[in-house]
Amino acid sequence: MNLPEITAKRLMSKAEAEDRYTGTVVPDLEPTLTDAALVRDADTGEPVMFYCPFPGDPAPLRQAVLSVKMGKTRRASGMENLSRTFGFSPKNVVMRRESCRPSSVALDHPQAHAVLTETSKVLQDLMLSILPDVYARDHDILGEVPDEWKMADDGLWTSGVINKASQLPYHQDQANFPTWSAMPTFRKSMSGGYLHVPEYGIVVGCRDAWVTAFNGFELVHGVTPMVELSKGAYRYSAVYYAMRRMKDCHTYAVEVGQARRRRTEREEAAANS
Repeated sequence: MNLPEITAKRLMSKAEAEDRYTGTVVPDLEPTLTDAALVRDADTGEPVMFYCPFPGDPAPLRQAVLSVKMGKTRRASGMENLSRTFGFSPKNVVMRRESCRPSSVALDHPQAHAVLTETSKVLQDLMLSILPDVYARDHDILGEVPDEWKMADDGLWTSGVINKASQLPYHQDQANFPTWSAMPTFRKSMSGGYLHVPEYGIVVGCRDAWVTAFNGFELVHGVTPMVELSKGAYRYSAVYYAMRRMKDCHTYAVEVGQARRRRTEREEAAANS
């Protein structure tokens, strides 16, 4: 896909953006990026983000996203978020997740998860067609992760999250590799919910069935407030990303074996206590 190229001037350093914005609520802002474009840094020429219509038919992905039952999570800022992760999840001792494994969406919504997984291939191809150099670099970085823990064979992403009408405060995706994420958005009768990247003063319109791609590890970003304009309004985003902790996963068979052994040891210890 060939996109028109535009430039954006950096307004502040990364450190300044982190100090000034991280953890704060995004104000009500109007979009500054509403048409398809590849945005480059005005001084360095490096790509900052791209924004374009979803390639192909977005209907299956929309249906999949809307069909997944959301769960409430509370962010460090105290704000509640309606979301659900998909793809693969790393070990988490605190949550008694004893092995790397598919997310619960794969078990609870297998048909939707199959569509979400297939979409990762579509978005990879989109990245390759627009920014082959970024694709190649991110592909090399993900070489640390075994292929069976990627959403597509030899792919760019391990995991994803569906956010429902979530006004996310300014943040960076610190748990991820320093690679690009891709975010299709679906909306109906909802104002707001735009993506703000303050380092460049860009407010992405997040149009219905459009994709925004950028490096969420490097760039501070957040989502503007939303207002429902009619009954049945919604705004969903499906963000595809690569989690750093997935590089610590063994093969699936080894992970399952280790999880069973740890579970047995814990149950025996509890029985003997």
